[in-house]
Amino acid sequence: MRRLIVIRHAKAERDSPRGDHGRRLSSRGRAQAAALRAWTEGAGPLADLAATVVVSDAARTLETFELGIAGTGLAARGVVDPSLYNGARDVDTDEVLASLADADPGEGDLALVGHNPTVAYLVGDLCEDARHAARAMRDGYPLCGVAILTFDTPAPRRASCRLEFFAAPSIDA
Repeated sequence: MRRLIVIRHAKAERDSPRGDHGRRLSSRGRAQAAALRAWTEGAGPLADLAATVVVSDAARTLETFELGIAGTGLAARGVVDPSLYNGARDVDTDEVLASLADADPGEGDLALVGHNPTVAYLVGDLCEDARHAARAMRDGYPLCGVAILTFDTPAPRRASCRLEFFAAPSIDA
C-alpha cells in the first residue's frame, strides 16, 4: 500500500507587487505552515510518512513546503513543477497525475503541495468513494488542508484511492 498526501498551500498575502504567482505567505500562513510542521513530528498524522513531494513553483506553495515540511521525515525528496501553478489556467487531475508520475521513484509515498481548486478536484477524482470525499470536504478544502489517500496500484489513479485522513492543522489555541 502506498499513500498520496495532498496539501493545499497555507494562507497567502492578498496582493504582491510580483503578481499572483509571487504572493508569499501571510503571518497567519506562516503559523499554519509551522502547525503543519508539527504534524510531521511525534504522534502527528504525517510523522510516519516519507514521500517524494511535488510542489507548484508559486511563492506560496514553495513557502508552505519550505516552512511546513522541508527537512522533515516527510520530505524524502522535493520536486518543483511549474506546470502545477494554476494562476493562469486550470490544472486538471490528469496533469497532476502526470506530474506525480514524472517524479515518482516507484516506491514510497507521494505528496503534492498545490492550489485550490486543483487539490479538491484531485481528491474527489481519485477517491473510489466519491460521496465519502464530498462529505469530508463539504466545507471546502481549507488552507493548509491535508488529505491522505491510500492506493494499492503502482500509481494513484482515478477512483482507485481511499481517503484515510482529511483535516487542517489548527493554529488557534
